[in-house]
Formats: sequence, structure tokens, C-alpha cells
Amino acid sequence: MVRIKVLPLGKTLEGEEAENLFLLFQRKNIPLESYCGGVGSCGKCVVRIVQGEVSPPTSQEVRHLGERIGEGFRLACQVVPLGDVVCDVSASFEDTKPLVLGSPEEGNETFSVDDVPVRRKILRLHKPSLHSPTSLKEELEGMVSLSSFERVALSGLSLLGERDEETFEVLWDERAVFAVRTPPKETILGLAFDLGTTTVACELLDLASGRVLAWEGALNRQVRFGADVISRLRAVQERFENLEALQRDVVETMNALAGVVCQQARLDPKDVVAVSVCGNTVMEHLFLGLSPLSIGVVPFVPVLREGYVLRAGELALSVHPGAQVYVFPAVAGYVGGDVLAGLGAFRVHEAERTILYIDIGTNGETVLVHRGEVFACGTAAGPAFEGAGVRFGMRASLGAIHAFRFEQGRLSFSTIGGVPPRGICGTGLLDLMAGLLAFGLLSSTGRFRRQAEWASFFEEERGERRFIVSRDPLIFVTEKDIENLQLALGAMKAGRDILLKEAHLKKEDIEEVILAGAFGSFIKPESARILGLIPQKALARSVGNAALLGARKALVSLRFRDEVERLARRVHYIELSARRDFEDAFCDALLFES
Repeated sequence: MVRIKVLPLGKTLEGEEAENLFLLFQRKNIPLESYCGGVGSCGKCVVRIVQGEVSPPTSQEVRHLGERIGEGFRLACQVVPLGDVVCDVSASFEDTKPLVLGSPEEGNETFSVDDVPVRRKILRLHKPSLHSPTSLKEELEGMVSLSSFERVALSGLSLLGERDEETFEVLWDERAVFAVRTPPKETILGLAFDLGTTTVACELLDLASGRVLAWEGALNRQVRFGADVISRLRAVQERFENLEALQRDVVETMNALAGVVCQQARLDPKDVVAVSVCGNTVMEHLFLGLSPLSIGVVPFVPVLREGYVLRAGELALSVHPGAQVYVFPAVAGYVGGDVLAGLGAFRVHEAERTILYIDIGTNGETVLVHRGEVFACGTAAGPAFEGAGVRFGMRASLGAIHAFRFEQGRLSFSTIGGVPPRGICGTGLLDLMAGLLAFGLLSSTGRFRRQAEWASFFEEERGERRFIVSRDPLIFVTEKDIENLQLALGAMKAGRDILLKEAHLKKEDIEEVILAGAFGSFIKPESARILGLIPQKALARSVGNAALLGARKALVSLRFRDEVERLARRVHYIELSARRDFEDAFCDALLFES
């Protein structure tokens, strides 16, 4: 055993022999920034060894930290204490809340009582005659015309056994009666979840009206295993027990959010009787505790594609144990329920014009709608848009630079929260690249071009060319950073071009681009046009968290669920890895448009 004193948290931990600091901090719930899940490839879990003997630097640390190693900086996932150690985690401690959007308001749809998936009726129990052999269940069957009862509903019914003329409520869905409660509640509550790879968003609804009572978002606790779905797949592949840990992490994230939104509305999570969940296909599998390993190997087949209904008690969700849980269908292994939820929420698939729907994020999904046909693909954009692979890249949280403004020889920026900068999030990185291109400071291949009036912004150290964004604190981007972002952008643009080819269209035929998700809501359309993500003449519309809006609609409408199920079977899915022309499209897309 070794003792690790953690600054500035003031905690002292006991570590196992040969255990690296990242694993120790993960085990003790100390969140460090990391995108690779602790394999040394992202270089984000930076700590400083203040005192004590540790293992020598690895090649990964030399590559990511360079001369900073001499100042005591190390990667937590690579360094093993050889005795008692004092360690400062300030450089990578993730104690700030990520930026998470609630769902947008769209239309004034009303839903009939008969269309709501979960039904409620307030009844009064009359005990049967002494001379009529029967049961409480049989008496209730006649009142609600259902004979199937979940055990938790029978448990509630049993509490009425000694009472007469007692008013109570019964709740049921298409499958069974799942709750008997007394006294009746004032509202019937539901929770809608968008399970993002990085963040989870949640809304609390009054199911009778469809009104949102509260909403909140949080970092997905699964990020300790890595920032993208590939790292989650790898975690399960390397140690199958991690499947249970990943399922527990996301459920704990959801339970914490349920507690927060119910506290905001001064309601009890145990009164929630319906839950809807959408996410990418891997996230939905992990939520259900299903192994996603078949998605990670050819032919990338999911265990489940259709929508799925189960009870909350099966998943340890902290709501009513009989609550109905609806999980969205998926199109394929890499186009999931979150995309279907967003398309359905805005009825994109019914449009008469040619529309490109882009959900930019850790997993980049692209959908093309043209004359009633729907084409979709998933692109391996990776976590670059979350800041991975970029020296000062970070998630969209407090202190992240999210926008830049270029003027002749001058640069200004805005940060989330208006506080001093800590790094640059994805929208800021794209905005920065667009500005560099617009002012001729970046070539079509992503190399810096020095100009006299911008000379003070450029530096070179040990062969590395830098563009300085801030000097206090020091924040810069390198050509290697630009290259990593080009790869992510190139994958998305190549996916779009393959969809266009499949539909026998050109970029100029796209009439409208819909940008979904938090990333899409904050990226400037003009920056996206400069970078070639949006065609020059196409209209651009940001719709916010469209997936969460779809999850909300699924809570209150069986009709909407049916529409999404039908849409899932209509989509022409294009598996890019099976396309021989994808590599050529990708290489072409790497170049910035002049």
C-alpha cells in the first residue's frame, strides 16, 4: 500500500501496489479529464508530482508533455507511485459542469388521452360480498378491463386489502397494470432522457399536459472509460465485467439527474411512472446491460434494433419500480435512437425539399432527405470536437473559449461563463480554423501562413509551429491540432458526399442544413460554410437538443412512437467502411475549400 496526498482537494488515498494514479483516482471517484479511458493516447489526464518517487516517464508522456516532465508534470494513467506521493491534480480535475441543452420548443401539438402510453384512472374500492368468492385482483380487472398485473401492482393492491370505500389510482399500459397507489397523486410524472456519450440530458414532464416541469444535464459518468463509443467497446472487450460497471455508471447518472429535476419541481422521483430513453446504439445497449461487442466488429450488428419496453425495477432506476421504460429503436450499429428521435421530432423525413440533418458530436451522424427517401450514415469523427487530440482542447464547460472574432491584426474571444479561459471547446476550435482560413493564415492543407500584421501571434518551438490565442494563461493551437480537427471534419464531409452520391445529388442540391445537438446549436453557420461543412447557398438552421424533444414526445404519444418505428425501417443505411469510394471521398474532404 502507498499513500497519495491529493492537492488541492486535501484528500489522502491509499493505492494498491503497481496501480497507476488514473486507476486509483477512478476507483476513488476523483474525476480527471480523459478521452482515451487511461491508455495514454489523449494526453489529457495531466497531474504534477510534488513530492515522492514514481515510475520513469513513458514514451506516451514524452510525446504529450515534452519539457513539462522536467517541471513534475506526468500523465496519471502512466505514472505508478513507488512510495508515498504528494500529487496536484489541478491541471485536469473535472469539477466544472458541462454545457447541456434542454429540448427546444417546437409547435403546439396536443395529444389525446387515448394516445398517451401510460394511462391512469382514479377508482374507489368496494369490497365484494361475503358470499361471492373472488379476489381484489378480479374486482380491479373488471374496472380497467385488464387481466395482466405486474407484481409491484399487486403489492400496491395488497395494501388496500383491509380498507373499504378507499380512493386509489391504478396505472397501466398496453402490457399490464403496473401500479396501484393510494392516495392518488396530483400529477402523473414522466422523465425523458437523451443519453449522450459525453453528456446526459433529462426533462421532467407532467404527462397529462406534456408540460416540462424541470430539466437538467450532467457529464455521463461513463467518460471515465473514455470519450467515445470505441473506448467503451474496448473497455468491455478487455474486461467483460466492465459492462456491468458501464451500465451502473449511466444509471447512476440518470438517477442523480432524476433527483435534481424532481427536487427543482418539489416532487418525489418515486412518483415517476414513465421514462423514455434515446441515445446512440451503443449507449442504448449499455443502458440495457447488453453487450455492444457485436457492434464493434464486422458486420457491426446490434443485439437490438426495434424499440424496447421494460420496467424501471429491472434497471435499478430510482423511480416507481413498475414505471414503463421505453427505449428508442435504432437504424444500425452507428445510427441510433437519438437521430431517429430528432428526425421524428422535427418531421424532417416528411420534408418536400432536400435536407441535410447533421448531429455533430463524439459520434457524427448524417442524414440526407430527398423526395421521401432517407439516407443515413455514421462517421468516425472521434472525440476531436470534444477537444481530444488538441493540446488546449476541452469539453464545453466553464472557461472554455467557444467563439472567436478576427479583425485586421486583432483577435478576441468569448468564454463560457465569461470567466478567464481554460482551453478551447469544439465550437471555438472550428470558429478559430474558419477565421484563420478567412484571413489567409491557413492553407488548404492546414498549414500556417505567416503574415506581417499577424506575426506576433505565431511562434515556433522545437520545430512546432503555434498560433497563440492567449498569453495569460498561455493557450495556443498547433498544426498537429489543426490536422486532428481536419480528420474529424473530413470524415463528416466524406460521409455527406457518399450520401449525396447514393441519392444521385450534388452539394449544390442541398436546400437546407439542420444542425442538431449542443454542438450544432453553437457553431456559427458562416464558420461551417468556410470549413465546407455547409454548402454555400444552403439555408442553415440550429434546432438544439432535437433528440431530447423526441424523447419528450415519446413519453406522451403512442402515435409518435409508431412513427419513429416506421421511420427506422425506411432509412437507407450506408455503411461507410464497406464503400470502396469512401477513402477517396475522405482524402478529398481533408482539404479546406478555397
